[in-house]
Amino acid sequence: MPVPGRRKGSFLPLLPLLVIFILSVGANAAAAALGIDFGTEYIKAAIAKPGSPIEIVLTKDSKRKEAAVLGFKPSRAQANDKDAYPERLYGGDALAVAARYPADTYPNLKTLLGLAVEDESVAGFSSRYPSLQTQPISREDGRSTFGFISSNLRRSEPLMVEELVAMQLQNIKANAEAAVGKSNFVADAVITYPAFYTAEEKKALELAADLAGLRLLGLISDGQAVGLNYATTRTLDSKKKDIEPEYHVVYDMGAGSTTATVFKLYGKTVKGPGRKNQTVPEVQVLGVGYDRQLGGEALNDLIVQDMIGKFVETSKAKALSISASQLEKDGKTLARLRRDAEKVRQVLSANQQASASFEGLYHEDVNFKYTLTRANFERLAESFILRIAAPLSSALQMADITLANVESIILHGGLTRTPFVQAEVEKAATSASKVKTNINADEAAAFGAAFKAASLSASFRVKDIRTTDISGSSYTMKWKADGKDRQQKLFLETSQVGPEKSVTVKSTDDLVIEFSQTSPYQDATRAILNVETTNMTKSANELKSAYGCANQNITTTFTIRLSPFDGLPEIVSGSVSCEAQKLKEGTVMDNVKGMFGFGSKKEGQEPLKNDQETLEDSTSETPLPVDDPTSSGTLVSEATAKASESQTRSAKTAPTPSTITIPLALKPAILGAGAPPRKALPVIKQRLVAFDNSDRNAALRSEALNVLEAFTYRARDYLEDDSFAKFSTETSRKTLAEQLSKVSDWLYGEGSDAKLQDFKDKLKELKSLVDPVLKRREEGSTREQAIETLRNSLNNASGILDMIKSSMQKAAEDAVSSVSSVATAVSESASSIVAPSAGADDLEDEPYSSTSQGATSESDYATPKPYEYTQEDLSSIEKVYDTASSWLEQKLAAQEKLSPYEDPAVLVAEVEAKAKQVGAAVSDVIMKQIKVQQALKPKKSKTTKKSKKSKASSTGTTSETVANEPGTTSTASATTSVKDEL
Repeated sequence: MPVPGRRKGSFLPLLPLLVIFILSVGANAAAAALGIDFGTEYIKAAIAKPGSPIEIVLTKDSKRKEAAVLGFKPSRAQANDKDAYPERLYGGDALAVAARYPADTYPNLKTLLGLAVEDESVAGFSSRYPSLQTQPISREDGRSTFGFISSNLRRSEPLMVEELVAMQLQNIKANAEAAVGKSNFVADAVITYPAFYTAEEKKALELAADLAGLRLLGLISDGQAVGLNYATTRTLDSKKKDIEPEYHVVYDMGAGSTTATVFKLYGKTVKGPGRKNQTVPEVQVLGVGYDRQLGGEALNDLIVQDMIGKFVETSKAKALSISASQLEKDGKTLARLRRDAEKVRQVLSANQQASASFEGLYHEDVNFKYTLTRANFERLAESFILRIAAPLSSALQMADITLANVESIILHGGLTRTPFVQAEVEKAATSASKVKTNINADEAAAFGAAFKAASLSASFRVKDIRTTDISGSSYTMKWKADGKDRQQKLFLETSQVGPEKSVTVKSTDDLVIEFSQTSPYQDATRAILNVETTNMTKSANELKSAYGCANQNITTTFTIRLSPFDGLPEIVSGSVSCEAQKLKEGTVMDNVKGMFGFGSKKEGQEPLKNDQETLEDSTSETPLPVDDPTSSGTLVSEATAKASESQTRSAKTAPTPSTITIPLALKPAILGAGAPPRKALPVIKQRLVAFDNSDRNAALRSEALNVLEAFTYRARDYLEDDSFAKFSTETSRKTLAEQLSKVSDWLYGEGSDAKLQDFKDKLKELKSLVDPVLKRREEGSTREQAIETLRNSLNNASGILDMIKSSMQKAAEDAVSSVSSVATAVSESASSIVAPSAGADDLEDEPYSSTSQGATSESDYATPKPYEYTQEDLSSIEKVYDTASSWLEQKLAAQEKLSPYEDPAVLVAEVEAKAKQVGAAVSDVIMKQIKVQQALKPKKSKTTKKSKKSKASSTGTTSETVANEPGTTSTASATTSVKDEL
């Protein structure tokens, strides 16, 4: 920092940054923030747009949630082009073709994100959907994740799970963009994740969002999103002190898993505007518990297995020797059974019995009717029911509180509507009154995520609600120093996300730090991140050589935290430092100290003195990284010079020890199944673009097909219209009818696989037969009115011509009369001249005489003179008039010879253009008269103004002289006074 009074900071270096900031704020002014509740079975989204409350994003079918299913259907283009892409279907459209294309329908992709092929969840997914063709995809570290081979895509490259999820997120983004309209755009998003997600699963979700074109502002856990939405409905008394915190549990049972989240809602005192304390609500997560396999899909599996067991016991199934294993391996049969199993489960939530009927199940001659009662369903789910309370107990144990401290258990997720689930939660809560359904069980997480997105976006100002989450897993830091493996557990399961901690490492050589994750309910420990230092050795050598630091005095420090973005560990910064006891002469340190006014005294320079106070040098310098490409080895001061109360130091006094700090250059690398395959990413992005183009072309083709089909119906109506027949020949109508018949046959035959251009060509061919007739009909209906308008314009022009001729004739007569009058006046004035009287000069003017000074005569005003038309004006209108009249007569004569079904000799547009031309000529002449009249408005002459001014001046002078009886003395003294002042 420069010494006060020696250097002034400049604002100019900050100007470019300020401009960029203003532009960025303006660019985000119309941005909408999207919150996505990415579930196993359904995807819900809420949007926050400027000037509107947060609302749910509707699907294209106007539904409030989209089924988390993606399907590929053969496209029309693939019939003629083997490299064409299939049509993508989402949600309900994909479910509708699941039984027909089971090998190209991908449900429940959330359960596969970031999982290796050997994971037990992958095996369970494969057994549920046996028709899906899978293939391992190698990652950067040698591990393999799940990939799919699509039969309708007709390509050998496997599709990554992240790529398929990106397509689903693109669909959600498109729905959101349709909701906000063209005046806003969707870019920022926050996505929910379950509390049990590992680092690999989070990184896979982040990659999918990036591929979808979303700017991810952060991830938020399901439980915290629900708690945040709950907090938006609560109001804390900011004036009341010592507000008791509230403890709540979010019990979330969805299609794929069950989680329980304990959170504390309390008033936090923070500095508000004007440095005044204010109380804001904060949602702080304290503990989580979960069961990854406890959800609606597990219950659906129970019903499907019961269906299969009852089906194979039917007489027809036994006659055909159909076994359970055959059904379990048949993708189409399982797709039908799973679809109806879910419907049966949902019906049983409100009814005592549910049924499902199947025609041609597995075999075209086999029909099957299935019935299940609620009592039998609960017997099937006995083992399921025993696991319901476990997540709640685990969450309370992690939070270190009891049920007695909990005010409410908030139910979230569609499966919490199941009667035996509610009964078990009430039983575990020991009181039914604690179990609450005071939030939207389907949409609360989506609203909470949208609120979080709005609070993180620069486009919104929302209610200040703070959030704090926990890691949910433990993280360990490992490295090697002095040839030994070392490790340190940095974060526990209950460690808060966000706060930083400093970790000191006894090493001066470049090293690789590895972070690993351990789940509290999983024994496996996975390496998730490597961070390599690239300049530690060189920086330590710099401290030794340039500053005389001993190896044992060099300290290596890393600042580490759980990132607020996704709750994963990250190294914020690193540095090596030491306390220098002696500085070398002539080092960079001296130059920097001299630049800031701390340098050694030059020869002949006196020390600074200020009432026995001096500036004590206790700075801490920080050089840039020595091997950083942006570094040149210069030194940056980190501390300021402080005024000291001690006496002035001598020039020979040794410098105070300083702490020298050099920041480290860090190179992170993601490990495990969440690491993006860098070589495959360009191919994936190109494929997504190709899919988008294919969908766009398919939409254009569908639109062209609809337009052509609609035109054929309209053209058939024309053939039955008498007005159309009047302006067409029998031959043309017959040709049109034949062509319409051919196009209709083509549409429902070869046209089903036609390309976009084919539809355009067929439409152009039909329009070439229809449009000329429609044009003649339109001309015939509007021609008479256009001709009438032109004739009116010609009549107006004729009247103007007569007026101009009359005006010019009168002007000529007035000129002759004026010459005669002037001659007469001259002769009369010559005869009336007489000598003036002798006493005329002695007479004074009558003050009220018409000829006295100050009176205004008629000659003082300018007399307006009317515009005199010229021969040029007359010729211009006559030319336009004659041309238009002649043209109209010729065209009308030619039109009279034509039949209605022949092309007209004169077009309405031509007639209108002629009328406009005549009208413009008339207007130009009339405007000349108007402009002249405006320019010659009566104005007072300058002589009158000067006369009045001189009269007023004379009057003022006279009165002043009367007021000062010896006027001469008074005037002289006044003049002298003015000169003195000047």
